[in-house]
Amino acid sequence: MVGIQPQELAWVRLLIKLLRHSDPLPAELARQALTYVDQVAEAGGNHAGNGAAFQQRQG
Repeated sequence: MVGIQPQELAWVRLLIKLLRHSDPLPAELARQALTYVDQVAEAGGNHAGNGAAFQQRQG
């Protein structure tokens, strides 16, 4: 995959596994984590450590 480092593949596989989980709670948590990561990336990687980028986009 373009843009993914070899050491990140384990995390990608884990997220996919969680998204496909039969229990909806792990799948929803993984979806929210991916949404947060995407929003931080769009904000230029300015991660404040407390969800500030996510909260700015939601508010």
